[in-house]
Amino acid sequence: MNIIRKIKSLIFPKKQSGVYKNSTTKYAMNSSCTLKLSSDTEQKKIKIDEELKKVVKKYIDTPENLIQYIRAQGAKVYKIKNADKILSVIGEEEGFLTPLKGIKALYLRYFLGLKLKFSTKAIFVFSTDNTEIYTIARALYRYSGYKNNLPGYDYKSQELFKKVYNNKRKLIKIRRFSVKDMYACKEAIARDLESINFTIQLSNEYEQAKKALKKIKTEKSAKV
Repeated sequence: MNIIRKIKSLIFPKKQSGVYKNSTTKYAMNSSCTLKLSSDTEQKKIKIDEELKKVVKKYIDTPENLIQYIRAQGAKVYKIKNADKILSVIGEEEGFLTPLKGIKALYLRYFLGLKLKFSTKAIFVFSTDNTEIYTIARALYRYSGYKNNLPGYDYKSQELFKKVYNNKRKLIKIRRFSVKDMYACKEAIARDLESINFTIQLSNEYEQAKKALKKIKTEKSAKV
């Protein structure tokens, strides 16, 4: 959240006009105000949230089955040893990866055992160890947002976001961003926070359901 506040503080002092548009979100800017038009984005987010909660809850105790579900959607899923360590070198993390280009793509393809090229498509990368269910759930949420063309998942927005995220102590570099770049980065940050909130909500709902079930069983046993 501190990153978002810093970005906002850098955005609004600039008295620039124009329009930023990224898939389903549109910002109309002038010297005195910013109008955000994003009803399509919000509707898509609600639909994704509702659909994925049902899917994840179905496989909540069987993470590997959730991975098989992802594969069934036509997505490429790879498993490598020490995935987090390998991905951290290029500023990525275990889960869903939007398309990469350049040296980062070449590096990743090497560790995945793929033909060496300077680009990758959108893929999932998990560790060969048992991956925690909420890591998979968050990855699936991001993938669904990407497939539904939500703003913030395009290549440019993701690269801008990674520059900020991987250089938290060098936020002064944001001053070099154009207004449109700042809004693109803001959308990418919003999508990342939404994926985290999605997994937190799932965890809370699951734990509450377990407690309720345990209470029912205890009350039934007491009556017998």
